[in-house]
Amino acid sequence: MKRLVAAALATLATTGCAGITVTQLWRDPDFVSRPGTRVFIIAAMDNSANPAQFENAMAQALRARGFQATTNLGNFPPGRISRMAIRQYVAENQVDLILMTRLTTEPATPVVVTKTAVVSSGWPGNFSTVAGSQTMVIQGTNVNARVEAFDARTEPNALVWSGQTNTVDMKTAPQSLGTTVAADLVAARILVR
Repeated sequence: MKRLVAAALATLATTGCAGITVTQLWRDPDFVSRPGTRVFIIAAMDNSANPAQFENAMAQALRARGFQATTNLGNFPPGRISRMAIRQYVAENQVDLILMTRLTTEPATPVVVTKTAVVSSGWPGNFSTVAGSQTMVIQGTNVNARVEAFDARTEPNALVWSGQTNTVDMKTAPQSLGTTVAADLVAARILVR
């Protein structure tokens, strides 16, 4: 297992994804890799935020690697997730892996930005200068993600991989998370084509 974790961490170092890294990683040592291409993605966020951007970015990253990825919000209405409806969908569509992403948000550290402008005009010997400055406080949102992969071919669906990300800016998180997690799942041989 230590070799698998080391291999996954080495892959993280070479993926080149700006912003997100998986800081905690676990793989079921008893999980036997086998081909499977169908992935169902579910994302849940606090504060009633819409997780569609995270589901879509994850699906896009997996499709880029040759997997068939569908999203919860692409198949079901927003709101509370019905476990029975998900089970039925997974069975009917012969899903191989279920990815559950739990996202939490927190206010980012405020950043103070001051802009100063100096304007000069006039003819030689007759200049006028105007200086002005504007100070803004910018506060974004950071996001943390816990991603769990469940083997949908077992009953009950067995947890086979999990990862926890570092905190990153909400604007860059979806794409970076999708790319990083897709690379990690392939490197850990959770997803094999």
